Amino acid sequence: MNWRQNPQRVAWLILIANFFACIALAVLVPLGIRSLVLYSSREQPAFAAALNGTAQLYASDAEEPIAITTQRPIEGGSRLVTDASSRALITVVTEGSSESLQALTTVQLFQDTSTELQRARRPRFDRSPDPYRVDLELTQGRIIVAAQSSTQRPVAVTVMTPQSQIVFSEGSFDIGIEGDRTQVRAQSGQATVTSQGKQVAVTGGERTEVAAGEAPAMPVSAALDLVLNGSFEGRISPPWQEIIEVAAGLPPGEIEVVEDGQRNALRFSRRAEDGAPSRSGVTQPINRDVQGYDTLTLRFDTKLMYQSVPGGGYLATEYPMMADIFYTDIYGKDLHWYQGLYYMDLPDGSTYLPPTGEKIPLGIWYTYESPNLYDLLQETRPARINSITLYASGHDYESLVSNVALTVR
Repeated sequence: MNWRQNPQRVAWLILIANFFACIALAVLVPLGIRSLVLYSSREQPAFAAALNGTAQLYASDAEEPIAITTQRPIEGGSRLVTDASSRALITVVTEGSSESLQALTTVQLFQDTSTELQRARRPRFDRSPDPYRVDLELTQGRIIVAAQSSTQRPVAVTVMTPQSQIVFSEGSFDIGIEGDRTQVRAQSGQATVTSQGKQVAVTGGERTEVAAGEAPAMPVSAALDLVLNGSFEGRISPPWQEIIEVAAGLPPGEIEVVEDGQRNALRFSRRAEDGAPSRSGVTQPINRDVQGYDTLTLRFDTKLMYQSVPGGGYLATEYPMMADIFYTDIYGKDLHWYQGLYYMDLPDGSTYLPPTGEKIPLGIWYTYESPNLYDLLQETRPARINSITLYASGHDYESLVSNVALTVR
């Protein structure tokens, strides 16, 4: 049809097309803006650091690794690798000033581990209901992933391994690859483990295993835990008993149950600024025979907030977090095994003894796990665990502890 022969019809066609185009724009533009507001995202700050030794960082756009010993920012697509003598830490934090930063997710890399931070993102606009998203890929070794939602929105964490996908929002999970199997142990919280189109939920105190090409195994108890109420729910006494030591007439330290994020914790604190030695903590009688087992391991979460005495103090015995296991060895002798944690180095030229404890980051939840104490103490192998004590020691201090477990297998 020649439009010159029937201009009215052409005009109507143009009007109708414009009408529908206007309707489409009136619908699609708001939908597009809504989708942008609700679902667009941006990079979330993340950092990597070596806890001991030297870790190798492969940036997303680099072919050669960078050796790291101190904390440095990383982006999505970065891969962190440890060798047989190093351990490392990835921390994803909220945005804001340095005083208001909160760790959303921490990833502890053990020796001989390779982990990629695929993405760490947050919604671009506050109106979005989406959570913070942290995606990781574990290709070898072992990691402990701890996630905690912020006050603004929850966090969603996904860990991919060659055998499975693990998804959770909050909690602490020990994930390792051994041969062609992935092992998932839940310390706290609940995770969904998926493989071969099947899902299994694993909750605190449980573990599951996924073999290559198979569905996840049904959860079973992770181990026999000798500690009662290690998560400090409800009343703590009994089984825990408080210990507060300070010179007469001086302000004592304080012990209180607090909530930090979604976990209960014990806080040990003292801010007297009088330079007086002090100890604040809790102890629990165990009185269990531990002969006949192959492994004995202490594990707990801790957050160090303050210490006035650097290192481990003058005699390397004063730490803002200390663990003391009182045991009887196979020869009938009563002994103690100690482990201290600190963040403040000794100043140059200090006459204090070098600290024998483990240095950890300041202000974030850190999962401490001892080696197999049967191997560590093989000359004085424990036969009976008498008690466990957790405390802060020094002059002034502030530290938190949670999820305490002393397990045998």
